[in-house]
Amino acid sequence: MGASRYVGRVGGLAVALGVGAAMFSGSGLAWADNGSRGADSAAANATESSASPTARNQPSARRANPGASRGAANRSNDRARTASPQLSASSVTAPAAGVVRRSAALAVVDPESTTDSVAADDFTVVPPAVELPEPTGPDIPDIRVHIDPMPDPLPEPVEAYEVTAFLTEADNDVSDGADTDPLVPADPLASGELLAFVRRNTLGAASSNAVAPQVTSSASVTSGSLTVAPTVNPTLVDGIIQGRLNASTSPGVTLAYSFIGGTCGSNCGLGDINGKISLGTVPVIPATLPPTTDPQSFTILPYANWLDGGTKGIQTFGVRVTEVTGFDTFVTGIPLVGMLASPVIGLLQKLPLISDLLAPIIGASVVVTVSVDVAALAPAANTPIGFTYTVTSFDGAGISTNFFPASGLTAGAKAATVINMPGLASAGLSNPYSTCGICGGTPKTAETLGVKPLRDEGYNVVTVTPRGEFNSGGILQLDNPFFEGRDVSAVVDFIAAKTPAELNDPLVPIPRDPKVGMVGGSYGGGIQMTAAATDPRIDAIVPDIAWHSLNSSLYPDNTFKTAYGSLLYLSLLTTGARVNNQIPRAILTGDLLGFITETAQAVLASSGPTALLNQLQAPTLLTQGVVDVLFPLRESLDNAQAILGNIYGTIAKVIWFCGGHGVCLDPVTEDEGALLKENALAWLEQYVKGTGAAATAIPKFQFYDQLGDYYYSDLLPYEAGFNDSVIDGESDGGRLPIVPILGGSNGTGGLYGLGGGAQASNAINVPITVGAGTQVVGAPKVTFDYQGIGTTRAVYAQVINNATGQVLGNVVTPLPVTLDGKQRTLTMDLSDIVYTYDPKALGGLTVQITSSATAFENFTSFGLMNISNVKVTMPNRAAA
Repeated sequence: MGASRYVGRVGGLAVALGVGAAMFSGSGLAWADNGSRGADSAAANATESSASPTARNQPSARRANPGASRGAANRSNDRARTASPQLSASSVTAPAAGVVRRSAALAVVDPESTTDSVAADDFTVVPPAVELPEPTGPDIPDIRVHIDPMPDPLPEPVEAYEVTAFLTEADNDVSDGADTDPLVPADPLASGELLAFVRRNTLGAASSNAVAPQVTSSASVTSGSLTVAPTVNPTLVDGIIQGRLNASTSPGVTLAYSFIGGTCGSNCGLGDINGKISLGTVPVIPATLPPTTDPQSFTILPYANWLDGGTKGIQTFGVRVTEVTGFDTFVTGIPLVGMLASPVIGLLQKLPLISDLLAPIIGASVVVTVSVDVAALAPAANTPIGFTYTVTSFDGAGISTNFFPASGLTAGAKAATVINMPGLASAGLSNPYSTCGICGGTPKTAETLGVKPLRDEGYNVVTVTPRGEFNSGGILQLDNPFFEGRDVSAVVDFIAAKTPAELNDPLVPIPRDPKVGMVGGSYGGGIQMTAAATDPRIDAIVPDIAWHSLNSSLYPDNTFKTAYGSLLYLSLLTTGARVNNQIPRAILTGDLLGFITETAQAVLASSGPTALLNQLQAPTLLTQGVVDVLFPLRESLDNAQAILGNIYGTIAKVIWFCGGHGVCLDPVTEDEGALLKENALAWLEQYVKGTGAAATAIPKFQFYDQLGDYYYSDLLPYEAGFNDSVIDGESDGGRLPIVPILGGSNGTGGLYGLGGGAQASNAINVPITVGAGTQVVGAPKVTFDYQGIGTTRAVYAQVINNATGQVLGNVVTPLPVTLDGKQRTLTMDLSDIVYTYDPKALGGLTVQITSSATAFENFTSFGLMNISNVKVTMPNRAAA
């Protein structure tokens, strides 16, 4: 499909309006080196970012704040979100298709509602149409109009059954992958085995009402020495269904557990629609340090078909319990052989007769059923209970959504809500006790804003699996505002209509504006800005390790990030995601040839924050990793500059910490994790709940340096006055042979370290002297003359900390070159860094220009360059 045709079908309006860079973000890791510094490790989700086209070292041209901050005292007035002053009168009186506008406080109205308590002149409702809205001005695209009417009449706000769930970073729980979407890879043998077992032993008993809620639908199952007798708690535990497998086996044999599917059956009235079960999730009581969970425990999120007028009924789940013998451990531990042995052993354990014969060697394996009578556990219509539900988006795609009530929420009570969209190739968290929320944080901040901490802070939590992944429908479109952005709007509709959500304006008879904020990292950070910029009902956001433009983050200066681009797509392949077909094509051409087509660039440009940020009104707390090689520090500054420069006077603050998509080799203190958590909670408290003023006291800019020391400022690095002076260095240069890998910047080790930089031997070195008390926070600039021949289109620059031999931030910057034999000059900003002079570690800094980098490895790049007159300048500020 040609570029123009694709843009017209998917991203035309966004591209036409200059909506730069969308992204597909993927699973990454942020962890600490296990060497002398001994920092812990933590998983993180990846996202993309790109640099702003504006001059990086120039102060922002900021407009005066037209209104006061959205504190608790003036919250109701500040929620008045009117059309831009630049919109013409005709655009207000005749809005684009699907627009709902209100002159004072924006609200979304169900067109099928017959409520007569809303004045006719308060609202203008335009039925949705096929055509997308036209831009109303050169600066502000009119994309707010996408909030669509609910497909069905909303239930009454007080009588409707209510619930909600949040998580900030997906833990890739196996339960989501096991649902009924035919496009998601499944274990066909296990599925068929379970289906037959359920039909024989479960559904018959369930339909005869022979199942009590506190027991399973089948008797205990025994195979050799393995016995499993699951039970379900007869009451809810703080809104959550809990149970235990009660499995036992021979001494010295360990057990493994896996969820293999479930069904509502005829008892739900909607056919085979799955709830979700999470294994080994219930915390051990009394609590231990570090916190531990019972490996045989489980929690269940029933499918809430009753929200659509169905019956709660009995829901059934299948769990496989497997013995892991010494033989299994030995064979699967053999390199390469183990990769083949593990699935073979699993298959043999499932085969009738053969499994019994081989059980003494490979261990026994049984499938047990867990049946839950939801009506018995939650008989009242407004009982707060965690559940899962399929939200229907604008195009009919089903978006898998989980709800968790706030801790201690009583029947009929309401609470503010926090939404999380997870990282790429991860499902929305289904573990109600997960403490892994913003896991893109530092190695010691894996436990930050998870489901349970947020529930304990008084929030309902909603977690969402993005379109095209796991058991959500549709095609993944890289956080596109016209797809994933509208999916979030559908989730907000769901929160307001069908959960115990506190509303911003309880006097509005149709509950469509809940108190709702968003958190999440990587892909789940990018969607926050996309959604909040197009749906003004979102009150505040905390995007973690997110991007500004996918083109500049994945394809900076026309140089493809082969290492992380490949890892991101590999994560999508292994999870069975359904993606826009331009994504694999871009990965293929990027890996093999070092470029991506204009059509692929149009896909990236059709999604993500970029130009949408000029209409973002939700207060935004941006957190970015100093060692993030996928979405470098510049992404957060470009986002902040665009937000702070819009006409609404939107509040935005920035935190830099040792984390992100990369390897944290510098010292990390627990203070970094505490700071991120405290700031995020203060942000949500003031701007979502509307109480307190702790977020006002947060400095505009906070950061940690390579020593793990904390600093703050009321200015951002691009603003005038942040830096006091510059430090510089120069070199005569020399010849630089261009060959892949040899002598280049070859990563920090490990799979996710491929995207980082390391000291190069084949390089032009420029020494930089750093004086006492000085600090570099921002982007160095390099200028040099060059002449050469060859096939390469880029060389690479990095900054070495001479005291440690490490690349600052592990980040490498591509420098685009043209090797046609002509004399040329290049001047360019490098990636932002943070460095403080350390009197205990002598040596200063060295800027290297090297031939290759694994982050951008291209095996077609060869040549010879002569580089001369190299000059480097760095921003310098007094470390205080």
